[in-house]
Amino acid sequence: MTFELLGFRFRLQATWILVLALIVLSLAALGGGVDPAQPDDPLRWILGVGVAALFFISVLLHELAHAFAARRQGVEVGEITLLVFGGNPRLGREAAGPRAEAVTALAGPLASLLLGGALLGGWLLTRETAGVAGLLLSSLLWWAGMSNVLLGSLNLVPAFPFDGLRLLRALLWRLSGDFLRATRLATYVARAAAYGLIALGLALALGDELIIGIWLALIGWLLGQAAEGAYRRVEFSTLIEDMLVRDVMESQVAVVGPNLTIDTLVQQHQLGGRDSLYPVTMDGLLVGTVDMAQIRGVPRAAWPTTRVTDVMKRGERMSTLTEELTLPDAVRRLEETGAPALPVVAEDDGRRLLGMITRESLRRAIRQRAALRQGDA
Repeated sequence: MTFELLGFRFRLQATWILVLALIVLSLAALGGGVDPAQPDDPLRWILGVGVAALFFISVLLHELAHAFAARRQGVEVGEITLLVFGGNPRLGREAAGPRAEAVTALAGPLASLLLGGALLGGWLLTRETAGVAGLLLSSLLWWAGMSNVLLGSLNLVPAFPFDGLRLLRALLWRLSGDFLRATRLATYVARAAAYGLIALGLALALGDELIIGIWLALIGWLLGQAAEGAYRRVEFSTLIEDMLVRDVMESQVAVVGPNLTIDTLVQQHQLGGRDSLYPVTMDGLLVGTVDMAQIRGVPRAAWPTTRVTDVMKRGERMSTLTEELTLPDAVRRLEETGAPALPVVAEDDGRRLLGMITRESLRRAIRQRAALRQGDA
């Protein structure tokens, strides 16, 4: 599920349904401050739903604080995947310096802690309020305040995907002056914390807390893998940050016409085509693209009478690159579209085809760049 808010695009993970349901059921069962002598009191369910809604809003505000801070630092913010204890924004590039990195990372936890403090302050003012409404309000403020304090505090832990790892990286970046080295050192710390969690989990599992121990060990392993994956992504971005689309695009491109039938396209592809996406041109100008995956949606019996123009992407649905675009931006565009390849067009004329970037051409260029870097080292 995706939605837009204040100029930012959010993607909601399906696990949120389970988490919110668990919050509602837990508070309905425990009472959450509502009279425990009345287990069937509907206020328990109202409280559970209210706290679940406020928790979701809290995570959303946490990520909005990150997004506005990043934008203020000049970093473009793409789609933000909302996780239970924060989010994973797709940034257009890394922060320009350690200060910008620290400001962006700190914005989320700070917003959560301030909001938590304000809500707990409201709880202090309303906890003595008489009546059902007063009890419900004070309970809502207590649980919402504590969840924000927990959210802000937990995100200061130096482990991925928490913001504490980015704060640690900003400090190490400031001290070392090397972003990649700082990322690597921060990864070591995150992995050490993950291994510590695994050790604690195994110790508990060997004792009397088998289930809790297994969960802690699993969480530790996942955090370690996530930290290593985060470093690999930064290493990859650093490797290609100064490369442009024109450096890796293929100039010789197989094109098809819009009036070609689908059965003929499939035959030509099977005979010699290795690309699964073809630019569609008319009179030498790009008018669309056709992906072989699109053909699967056409019944086989209709192939002889269905033409490329009937299924191709055109206009705003067609994604293209320009040769002066940076390679990291091109990689992000490929990830966003999920396309196997993208056509490269002239900067001043979006219909003039210059070449193509495929995933294979990207892999080849990256291998060559990595080999050169190792040779220089």
